[in-house]
Amino acid sequence: MFHRPEHMYRFAMQWRLLKIDNNSHLRKRERSLKYLFLSIVSLPALIALIYFFPPTKYFSILTFQFSIFNLFFPLLFIFIFSITTYILKSPNHGILLGLFVISLLSFRLNNLTHPFFFLLLAALFLVLELLFAYRK
Repeated sequence: MFHRPEHMYRFAMQWRLLKIDNNSHLRKRERSLKYLFLSIVSLPALIALIYFFPPTKYFSILTFQFSIFNLFFPLLFIFIFSITTYILKSPNHGILLGLFVISLLSFRLNNLTHPFFFLLLAALFLVLELLFAYRK
């Protein structure tokens, strides 16, 4: 069937681009536009939040007061998750990268700035990445 190595290489590259779904049909992996739309919506909201509100601002709903960080961190996570998922075509990578950035920023917010904390966090997320890769 294959007489030259070029054909084998081309066949292998085409096979990597194909994914088998539950019905045993071959289809190409496509990027979902919902993640692109979500990132386009969340980025201006995040920029507006950073530009127009000081970090000491509190929102009050009924009798509860919420810090601006309670809006900042979810918006940042949504943006990082959606843009990473759109670029890499993998929601697992989007979740891991979003959680890594949010964890790193929350460490910095609590004055845990020693490089050892960064190494521990990076090692933890590397192990989680390997766990997700092994489960595939």
